[in-house]
Amino acid sequence: MTEGSRVAGAADPATLRALAAGRSTTRALSDDLLTHLPDLGDLPTQRALDTWVEQAADTLRALSEALEERLLDLGAPGRPHEGADDRTSGAAGPPTQAGDAR
Repeated sequence: MTEGSRVAGAADPATLRALAAGRSTTRALSDDLLTHLPDLGDLPTQRALDTWVEQAADTLRALSEALEERLLDLGAPGRPHEGADDRTSGAAGPPTQAGDAR
């Protein structure tokens, strides 16, 4: 994808909904995964399981954050786009300041 295609408001609403759903689902799964830690009784096995579960939860959180960044890149409504100004909001021409005669 080229940088020129990253225009706020250019994304399909279905794409934005899918990204938002994926973001919230992966975050919820990460939280849920951490609540299901069985006690195995064997310390080395328990440590291995705990480590695996924590890594899986971290991976889900990273995926959630990546989806959120993509939403921001696409200019999801209600979320400020980093570096955005009035020119990306659909306003014609450069923004004017109070007292500017343009």
